[in-house]
Amino acid sequence: MEKMGKETEKNTQQGLAKGVVGYREVLAQGIASGAPAAATIGTLTGAAAFAYGALPLAVAIALIMVLLDATRLSIIARYVQSAGGIYAFIERGLGKKVAFVASMAYTIYIFAVIIFVYLIMGLMVPTGIEELGINLPSWIWIPLGLVNAIVSVIISYLGIRPSLKFTLIMSIAEITGIIATSILIFSKIPPDINTFTLAYVPPPKISNLGLGVSFGILAFTGYETVSVLGEEAKDPRNNIAKGVFTAALLLGITYIVGSEAFTVGWGVNNMSTYFNYLAPGLILAKTFGGTILLIILTALLINSNLACATGFTNCVTRVMYAMSVDKLLPSKLSSIHPKRRTPHIASLFTFIFTALYFIIMSLIFSPSNIFIATGITTTFGFLIAIFVVNISMLIVVKKNNALNIGNILIVAIVEAIIGYVFYATVITSAINVPVLIGVLTLVLWVVGGIIYLTLKRFFTQK
Repeated sequence: MEKMGKETEKNTQQGLAKGVVGYREVLAQGIASGAPAAATIGTLTGAAAFAYGALPLAVAIALIMVLLDATRLSIIARYVQSAGGIYAFIERGLGKKVAFVASMAYTIYIFAVIIFVYLIMGLMVPTGIEELGINLPSWIWIPLGLVNAIVSVIISYLGIRPSLKFTLIMSIAEITGIIATSILIFSKIPPDINTFTLAYVPPPKISNLGLGVSFGILAFTGYETVSVLGEEAKDPRNNIAKGVFTAALLLGITYIVGSEAFTVGWGVNNMSTYFNYLAPGLILAKTFGGTILLIILTALLINSNLACATGFTNCVTRVMYAMSVDKLLPSKLSSIHPKRRTPHIASLFTFIFTALYFIIMSLIFSPSNIFIATGITTTFGFLIAIFVVNISMLIVVKKNNALNIGNILIVAIVEAIIGYVFYATVITSAINVPVLIGVLTLVLWVVGGIIYLTLKRFFTQK
């Protein structure tokens, strides 16, 4: 009896907690990872760099594209529920070998996003503080980024329920803050319908709008992280399928309203200068709401960075956990904390890798060059994984006798969009050291993973 009791206790400590988060928490995972406040305040400047005063149009088109992709993820999520998320989606259709390579690209994409968030914390937050008249040392961005790293990994480590309750509160606060700020701006400057046309796009209009859409799509990344809650969510078949689509939709609504307000607030004819600022949204906050609104949006920006890094840490640790369980990564990465029921070793690895990368790059390069390097890794890693998931989705649906022309059309459209985003990224990226580092980070990570797995299987067979 004593032996049986110990065995039962051991079993309860194995694996992730089952069915402990509801639909609201599932939704929060996708929204928080999208970082609505940080994206609206600063990240969408990448799209504005090409679309100018038609930024809202670029965001609206990007939303349509993202909803198509979210629909595709919702479809496959009804057939595959796993902590592996994207990895499991690919593995179920194309097998472990293809899933391993694509998921290595996906994991380095997430690491790059997390490092990118550290940079946003370190660079954009001081912008808000300095707008208050407080001068900060030029090196402050490094310790601020590391604070983001420490806090977010601790929140993720504490457990899926506490971390998602935190991101739920932050997501509500971020969306409310951006919408309220937008309404305030609209009360002084009404929306301009021409921002949803080609009127303000610089020539060549179609090409620049397309590039704006491409960078707009990248601002949405994070909604797909809902997929890793397949074991921990209640009724995952329905909640994940609904959660991934609704997260993308709510992010899109926030981005459209916010981009329209910030565009007219900045001045549609002045948008050629918008992308010259790290966080133009904070400048607008001070202009239209004074010091109080500036403090509020700066606080929301801090919350957004913490919640976003937490969401992505939740995601990548569970992907690594699932790959470790399948003996594709070191067994330690599948270790589960007996009390927190989190992949705590994977969390520790995530912290060490991202923090070291951030520190080393910070000592060698300027912030702008780190942005470029992590941006390249993020873009290519995400596109590779999503491209492969699309193919796998058709196979999974076919296996379940549910393949139809609608599935095929969605995949064809999304694959075409991914191809264009990839093309746009390549033609707008000058070949320089940061770009090469971004590409090499992705290549070395994937190749290193393949070498590790090959050696592991070789010595195991011996």
